[in-house]
Amino acid sequence: MRWLLIVNSFAPESPLFHPKCNFGAKMHIKNSNSDTQRNQHQHDFRQVQLVHGGPAGLPDPQTARVAVVGLGYVGLPLICGFSRNSRAIGFDINRGKITKLLEGVDTTGEVSSAELQSADAEFSTDPKVLENADVILVCVPTPVNSRNQPDYNPLLQASRTIGSHMKKGAVVVYESTVDPGTTEEKCLPILEEVSNSREGRGFYLGYSPERINPADPTRKLQDIKKIVAGASPQVTDFLTDLYTRVVNVGIFPASSIKVAEAAKILENTQRDINIALMNELMPLYDKMGIRASDVIAAAGSKWNFHHYRPGMVGGHCIAVDPYYLIDAGRRHGLSMELIAAARSVNEQTPFFLAEKLEQMFENNGEHLAKKRILVLGRSFKENCPDIRNSKTFKLMDYLWAQGAEIFNYDPVAEDNHYEGGRGMKIIDDIFDGQSYDAIIVTLGHDIFRNDLTSLKMTRLTAKKAPLLDMRGIFDDGLAEKYFNYWRP
Repeated sequence: MRWLLIVNSFAPESPLFHPKCNFGAKMHIKNSNSDTQRNQHQHDFRQVQLVHGGPAGLPDPQTARVAVVGLGYVGLPLICGFSRNSRAIGFDINRGKITKLLEGVDTTGEVSSAELQSADAEFSTDPKVLENADVILVCVPTPVNSRNQPDYNPLLQASRTIGSHMKKGAVVVYESTVDPGTTEEKCLPILEEVSNSREGRGFYLGYSPERINPADPTRKLQDIKKIVAGASPQVTDFLTDLYTRVVNVGIFPASSIKVAEAAKILENTQRDINIALMNELMPLYDKMGIRASDVIAAAGSKWNFHHYRPGMVGGHCIAVDPYYLIDAGRRHGLSMELIAAARSVNEQTPFFLAEKLEQMFENNGEHLAKKRILVLGRSFKENCPDIRNSKTFKLMDYLWAQGAEIFNYDPVAEDNHYEGGRGMKIIDDIFDGQSYDAIIVTLGHDIFRNDLTSLKMTRLTAKKAPLLDMRGIFDDGLAEKYFNYWRP
């Protein structure tokens, strides 16, 4: 009896022989005479097809070279994590960002200069670098347009770029937050068309939603469980092994890409709805003469109460992602009334604060017009430099439209684009001798909590001037002694 294996110059160390590869395809075998022995050996070889034009093999997840497309809050920690095993590749279309990264500076503050400088990584605006990657992680923004409809353009453009430059056998993994179905229905067709290849043969597709919590030093990439899903069980297994290189607390394999997409957008939408409940109750409690924070503290004495505080919901995640679900519901003939209502409530919160300040002036027989208002905080989140979609700008724009003069102090914020704040004057030192008619605290930056006290703030206003403290950074007793003090 004689056996003949038809192969095409694949060495034993080829990725096709990696034990994780399982393509469900048969190796072509010619048996001269024995069906019995053919069946005996067929099981060992049916996993891999070693003929010209067959599927490329999955790389070794422990040594695969990883490229990241989009180098922001999500992409940079991934670059630093994966560079510990093999040289990583960072690609971004923002030349200014790449220049800063090459200088060892991360403007998001997520990665330290020491981490950047020690990372075995290259950063480039040239998409040709993607040709050297075994795995490509897509971490680009998924914003909404002026009508709060999903803007897929960054994601689709990234898909075109990747399809033009990925090598055969590359694994493309999307981490951007999207509505269920986007990866397979919008991104995959572009990858296949541009690359002129098919998923499962020329390349592989996966999804692993980012879960980074910006400006949170206690929960970094390695401390957050990762959801993974592939277009096939084999890719899911590959991603499970791949992400163990950067995550220490476990991987959750989802049953499908669509489930993984739905899970991530549910996380953010749930938070938006819970905060909306607090924001809706805040004006009611205020009219009743009680504080929302006191009510929440009392309710929190029960073990199963979930602690959410009222506040302005901004940024590029919580205040954006629910619109993707609202749009998905519309396409399926559903109104998503609860989600839409929560979005509406949270968008109104800046106006409640402005009207509260107006009321405080009117109670003293004064008017908001021509008042000098100092606003502390400009970024969308505490201890975070990002100003994208910060609702503080909506608050300041409204106050300015009512005739007030607006001053803003935020030593944490990075103003790399115009977000709003018509007529706003940014100051670098609040103790430079200027005085104000009222103060609004929108964020509880650590630098505010550590450096500002009620006594210090008395140098900025007349006694009993309005002080709205949304984050409760001042001591109630002292603040009420010197100011017309309000907090939720």
